Amino acid sequence: MPQVCRVRPAVNAAACCALAALALVAAGAAKDAHAGALRPQRFVGVAAQPAQSAVPGSEPSEQPSPAATESGAPQPPLPQQSGVPEPQESVEPAAPAPIVISPVSAQVVLGHSVSVHVISPPSGLLSLSGFDANIVRAVFNPIERSIDLFGLRAGSTTVTATGESGVSATLSVTVLTYAGKASNSASATITGNPASADFVAQTAAQAAKLIAYPEPGARVLVDSTQVRQAHQLPANNASTVLVPLSITGPGYAPYNQTVSVRLTNLAQPALPPKNLLVSDFPETIVENGTLFYADVNFDDPARLLYYHYAAARSITRRVLVKAQNSGVESSLVMLISGIAGPDPNILSIGHESTKRFLIHEAAGEGQIFEVPPGATINVVDQLLPAGNLVSGLMQMRVVAGDGVRVAVVVQNADETAVEPISDTLLSSAVKHARGIYQVPDFFYDVSYAVGADPATLTIGKLPLPNLVQGEVLGGDYGVKQSAAITLLNSTPRDARVGMWFEPRGGRATGTFLIDGRLVQLHPVGVGRPALMRTFIVPARGYRKINIVTMPEGGSSYPVRVTFASDPPPNGGWNMSSAVY
Repeated sequence: MPQVCRVRPAVNAAACCALAALALVAAGAAKDAHAGALRPQRFVGVAAQPAQSAVPGSEPSEQPSPAATESGAPQPPLPQQSGVPEPQESVEPAAPAPIVISPVSAQVVLGHSVSVHVISPPSGLLSLSGFDANIVRAVFNPIERSIDLFGLRAGSTTVTATGESGVSATLSVTVLTYAGKASNSASATITGNPASADFVAQTAAQAAKLIAYPEPGARVLVDSTQVRQAHQLPANNASTVLVPLSITGPGYAPYNQTVSVRLTNLAQPALPPKNLLVSDFPETIVENGTLFYADVNFDDPARLLYYHYAAARSITRRVLVKAQNSGVESSLVMLISGIAGPDPNILSIGHESTKRFLIHEAAGEGQIFEVPPGATINVVDQLLPAGNLVSGLMQMRVVAGDGVRVAVVVQNADETAVEPISDTLLSSAVKHARGIYQVPDFFYDVSYAVGADPATLTIGKLPLPNLVQGEVLGGDYGVKQSAAITLLNSTPRDARVGMWFEPRGGRATGTFLIDGRLVQLHPVGVGRPALMRTFIVPARGYRKINIVTMPEGGSSYPVRVTFASDPPPNGGWNMSSAVY
């Protein structure tokens, strides 16, 4: 309603109207304050009018004119309130910030700490609840805006983080133990003339693996190609290399360690073995126990061949080669070895084992182990999963101290690996070679004249008698075959002579060192002679060739090696695709 100015006797009517005008201004300001930021404001100054003196009989003053701006222009009259309130616009309160944690799950290693970042809210406190305090210690860090976790016991739990507004989020926490542990240093004594960089790396990797201790169900992983600082090591020199090692397994935290391995190359003479020890019975493993054992003494070096297969549905087992010292002094045992597997490929496993052994034996590359008095150590430790094979060739010599008993043992993969040797041997209805054989090396001297009938060398033709009760050794597996070949040419022109590889009873692979150079053959079938090499013999001259080979486990031997100036039946002058 319009404001009415009522004149009281003691109050000047002009003053009353001025007060009414000021009230209207105040009402307009209040209205604008409610509108807030909803519409722009314009503030207009109103010039104050001096009040007339309230003297009886004075005339009422005129209504105040609108105030002028600084420019002198008159302002419009102030709006009059109608008395009806205008609608007010409501402002919704802001939603509380969500709890955002990154990541939303965390793995903590037992005895170690992990921090999880709190992304939202950017300030304020969080309370943590709902978790198992026996598994993890959880603390909110308001400075770093993180949830700090410390693993107390293996297990899983959930942490609920609640903000000051009542909003919450959950964090899944799993505390894991390491899959194992390992020392940070190891050492090994090796031989070699010199020891190649590859052999240094391989031996260092094995030495690192021996000081790793996995938890049940975990595996030790070492890759010799990742060994750092490995180089050729001459005899009577030492070097240190770095071996990355990891241990992994389901339900465990991965364990990683870099092992520093110190290798010393100790010069040793090359002495031939006197006996061949063979463990190929039972060939198929169906139970645990001792597969073979024999004694190796200072004056009786020996070569050990083992070749074993796990049935398709059997449990995962472990094949160990043990050395046991029953004497009162420590023994030093030198081993030159070629180990292969596990692998389901019957031909490949024997080939790899033979190749590695011949390479190491030619270079004198071996390792020297100490066997303390009354102790048993594992010199080879191989997993044998179902449907796989393992094979090994090892030349052994006691360098110092008492003799040792050497055994091939099979056990469950999760059993304690170091146990004394049992003298009870496993058996089977399917007979294979197991025993001691007296002739571990064969030597041949063969000559061929250009144009004459082919000269042949038959590898694996002589069955060896067993010095203990058991089967004879057919195929000469594990017997090194060395041949000196002389090629003669009486003609006035240079002549070409070929060397062919021909299995006689079934598919066979081959490994040859021809004048020290490695030549390998993929499986070759019967009746398909594979040309391995050709040699040019000078006119009215000769050429000498030295060959080293060995029958390979899983292959069908004997194999005939032919030297001739004309190809054998079904042979040719094209180099066989089996050769590499």
